[in-house]
Amino acid sequence: MQVMSVTGPVDEADLGRVLVHEHITIDMPGEELDPSYAPNMPEIVARSVDQLQKLRDLGVGAIVDPCPIELGRDPELYAEVSQKSGVKIIFATGFYMEAQGIPYYWRARDAQEIAEFYLSEINDGVGSTGLRPGIIKAATGLDASPLERRVLAGAAMAQRDGNVAIITHTENSRHGDVQQAIFAENGADPSRIMIGHQDEQKSAKPIAALAANGTFVGIDRIGLDSLASDDHRADMVAQLVRGGHRESICLSQDCVCNSKAPKVPFALSSGAEITVEQFLGNMKPMTHVLTVFADKLRERGLSEEDLDVIFRDNPRRLLTGAAE
Repeated sequence: MQVMSVTGPVDEADLGRVLVHEHITIDMPGEELDPSYAPNMPEIVARSVDQLQKLRDLGVGAIVDPCPIELGRDPELYAEVSQKSGVKIIFATGFYMEAQGIPYYWRARDAQEIAEFYLSEINDGVGSTGLRPGIIKAATGLDASPLERRVLAGAAMAQRDGNVAIITHTENSRHGDVQQAIFAENGADPSRIMIGHQDEQKSAKPIAALAANGTFVGIDRIGLDSLASDDHRADMVAQLVRGGHRESICLSQDCVCNSKAPKVPFALSSGAEITVEQFLGNMKPMTHVLTVFADKLRERGLSEEDLDVIFRDNPRRLLTGAAE
């Protein structure tokens, strides 16, 4: 079984450890209009390569960058970083949530038209680059709007026909059950879906309920202390493992290596005014989940076998459709 990476198909045996939600860069439409916009691409590449090489030294063979189309997705950048770092990058087709995404033209399209667009990228590549996404990104905001539900239906249709995984964004960990229901109604394979961003749940119980419905669940904002503590995340992961859901858990950090923007390209919840360099510097390194956080899991009784299942087997099955 294989998954498509930005540099071509990857056999499941060659994936190694996989982080399922990390970002080379995140950028917002319109930042390129700022008169001071002048991204230093060699520096962006070098910073990304450095992060990924440190992951490679820890046994990571691939990362998933599920950046939606509207938030600065850059397949050609991913290809350069992958080639120079030796780590495979699996990138996405798919739109973001309504509040920050879904281009106006596509808001007027039906679910089938959205699915056909996603499939065109999966089968033929992005634009003239020929670079093919290996997953679909799907998202809901605070209210799971009618437009977001239609886009979710399109993602499900494309997943059904395109033989790829879906990785989702849930705002404040809400509406994972809504996402699952819409995917099921439209024929998606639950074993190729990860309901993401479950870090903000108050307990492991609602996460276990999602896992019981047959999808993977993502505790994938590890290290983002403003959303939840890593001790709370580790407690929930340990509870999920003890509850029989080890084979459903995926871990990652939603780390951002870079931004091309001259200023932080989105409003911060704290309201603080900081530079892009300060914003990036506040991020934990991409190795954090495999070092500091993994040790927290060991302290809570997880074995090396448990960690191997979570970091190797689960992403492999999600991304390739491989059996146990």
